[in-house]
Amino acid sequence: MEFIKPETSIILNVISATVNFPTCKSIRMSEHVDKTGDRTLAIVTKSDKAPDGLHQEVKEDNMKIGLAYVCVRNRIGDESYEVARMKETKLFQYHPLLKNINMSMVGVPVLAQKLVPIQAHIISKSFLKQ
Repeated sequence: MEFIKPETSIILNVISATVNFPTCKSIRMSEHVDKTGDRTLAIVTKSDKAPDGLHQEVKEDNMKIGLAYVCVRNRIGDESYEVARMKETKLFQYHPLLKNINMSMVGVPVLAQKLVPIQAHIISKSFLKQ
């Protein structure tokens, strides 16, 4: 809690697609300190392991994830980063259930693209306060 409580903290809520989102302890913790979800971003891992209902779960956003949901595929075994990203792209393009998730919400590169401006904004706000 000491890390997510400060207003300058970005809360990266890493959730496995295999768990029930509303009962996830990390979600409850972030809701406790970030009531509006304005500084909470959810990274959904293992999207390939539990694709049923994932599209609906991230679309409805019942957990007040204000910044974004990003669904990713974890690397398996000794896959290189490049191979893992290639397989991740194919998974979200061709899987019958996962291809319905908006491409602006999938993949590690999308996660990086979302984090950079968020982090820059937080840093600039902290400089303005000094």
